[in-house]
Amino acid sequence: MPYRNQPLVTDEIYHIMNRGVAKAPIFYTQKDYRQFIETIDYYRFESAPGKLSIFKALGVDQRQVIKADLEKKNEKIVEILAYCLMPNHFHLLLKQLQDGGISLFMRKISASYSHYFNLKNERVGALFQGVFKAVRVVSEEQLLHVIRYLHINPYVGLAIRKEQLKNYPWSSLPNYLNDQQSNLINPVTIREYFSSGKKHWEFIINEADYKRQIKRLSCLHLE
Repeated sequence: MPYRNQPLVTDEIYHIMNRGVAKAPIFYTQKDYRQFIETIDYYRFESAPGKLSIFKALGVDQRQVIKADLEKKNEKIVEILAYCLMPNHFHLLLKQLQDGGISLFMRKISASYSHYFNLKNERVGALFQGVFKAVRVVSEEQLLHVIRYLHINPYVGLAIRKEQLKNYPWSSLPNYLNDQQSNLINPVTIREYFSSGKKHWEFIINEADYKRQIKRLSCLHLE
């Protein structure tokens, strides 16, 4: 994976995006989506013990003990605030917790998921289109617009009904709307802006038609 010339700043939040080479799909099946979510869940920890493939080969009890220990130590290189996976690209909203944390995290998840995908689909070569793109979030207003842009992506890209966004399984939006507990994402930063899941949904749906808002959101658009 290519390296970034400009280091990312610790304790700052970034909107991260990458896509498949030549805009090719990176997720074909539900198993692929689940694998990617497991990958970002595993490698956000500094002390993740070895490769995810080896971890998944362990027995259920062993995996549970290791995962509980990782959660207890809480030694993370990034905090995941939100995510959204689409057939040929993904979005992550990350807070860097250690110097070089985001770059290390992205390098590990890209290598791990690419290995899984290539092996499963009998392909070789790069899966992702170069170095990931990163936009630093510098204000509360930008943070809220990024959250909205990220979570309306399935409506825009897949032409699903707006109401279906509430249950889109490969995004963190359902966690926010239903106040669900999640070990994967830290919702505190975002939830403090909304008094309830209902208010959050009203905020999301208010500008769900991406095409009508593209000029307003263009400064946040990573493509």
